[in-house]
Amino acid sequence: MPGRGAWLTPTVEAYELAVKRRAFRRALRLDREPDTSAVLDHLHGLEAAQSGGHQDTTEQAERLMDN
Repeated sequence: MPGRGAWLTPTVEAYELAVKRRAFRRALRLDREPDTSAVLDHLHGLEAAQSGGHQDTTEQAERLMDN
């Protein structure tokens, strides 16, 4: 089976750079560009979760400082 694993920093910016450089195809030893739309969807989900989690943490810290 052709290909191997590939690591990607979990940011949209790193994803876009990898697509621009055709790094997925090269790293996975493929004959054509793979469909990586699911990866992009996952990264957008991570960003949404992180921004939501950061707000909750900030609110918790503000409550603790008020007490």
